[in-house]
Amino acid sequence: MSAATLPLLINILVAGMFVASFWTVARINPELGHVRWIAFSYLIGMITPVAELVLPLAPTPIPFMLMSYAGLLTGMVIMAPALALLYGQRANWMTAAVIVVAGLIVRGLIWNGPRNTLWYELAYQLPFAIAAMYSAFVVFRYGAKSGLHRTLAVLFLAIAVHFLLKPLAATTFGSGSTASDYSKSVYATISQASSGVLLIAAGLLVLIITLQMAVAKSQMDATTDPLSGLPNRRALHAAFSRIAIGREKLVAAIAIFDIDNFKRINDTLGHDKGDRVIVAVARCLEENRPANGMIARVGGEEFVLLIPWQNEASALQECDRLRLLVTRLPFQKLDQVTVSAGVTAVIAHEDLSSSLSRADRGLYRAKAAGKNQCVFKQVDQSQVATEPVLRRANR
Repeated sequence: MSAATLPLLINILVAGMFVASFWTVARINPELGHVRWIAFSYLIGMITPVAELVLPLAPTPIPFMLMSYAGLLTGMVIMAPALALLYGQRANWMTAAVIVVAGLIVRGLIWNGPRNTLWYELAYQLPFAIAAMYSAFVVFRYGAKSGLHRTLAVLFLAIAVHFLLKPLAATTFGSGSTASDYSKSVYATISQASSGVLLIAAGLLVLIITLQMAVAKSQMDATTDPLSGLPNRRALHAAFSRIAIGREKLVAAIAIFDIDNFKRINDTLGHDKGDRVIVAVARCLEENRPANGMIARVGGEEFVLLIPWQNEASALQECDRLRLLVTRLPFQKLDQVTVSAGVTAVIAHEDLSSSLSRADRGLYRAKAAGKNQCVFKQVDQSQVATEPVLRRANR
């Protein structure tokens, strides 16, 4: 067994683990289905160490020499468009194809060239360096501006430099007079070990980034209403909890918006039309909410606005502004869609259900008074007055 056999076996094992890992992530998270291309990148790349293992034993080494070169080059090149897809961008498969074809042409031109010469080794390694640079470019351009993504981009650049330095190692230690002798050379051990370590490190970072995206997507799904795209009740509860710990007696204003006569819309025009009305109203409220506020859909035709407290007049003014904007929405087969709102103040350390219950009483009054209006429900002053005492008692 040659010295390069162990690194080759390790590279095969690790590449197989990456294939399984990325494929599993794609299966569990259909929205990240493009990750299969990353798995495919490592699957193609596995061809190289397999071919390198078989090559010394093969009676005709040429097919395995081609497999070794083409497998690593294609696998590395596929990584760049695969990363672009991971980042939600269009994959530039044309550029990838050009790099692969150009690399194979160069390999054909130097096929019988003098091994262990600097120009030959540089021509051999240059396509791999370009492939790594391509991945670095994609990460720099489309990746998040975070340390993890920047580290990945730098690592791909390091891989590119690594391939550009390999010709110096080849000429220094010798890569063997033939492809079969290569696996027995000191250079083969250095080459396979160093390339394997760098590509494994890149694979681990890509896997971590992919898992982070999967977790973030899962968290977003758990806190987002699927129909309107607005935050749901769970997200509202989390935002409310952060605001309600304020030191002031009144910390926020909360309002419940309810689409007027929504049951009639569903009954006469159908649920599909009703869903479109919900989506249109949700978009209107979200696009026009105060910058420091939050709009959530809490069920059916009800939406909640949560904004920092200023005063009663300001809270009513914001709600009335949103109400008027909804009345201007154009709908086919509907003359006008309106909303009613109940508004109230949030007492420090109050729970969400208490605030919503009070706002709901304001909403009931708005509906009873003729709809398409906003009503403010006053806070029981005894609650506000006793709140500091309760907080001291709880301590």
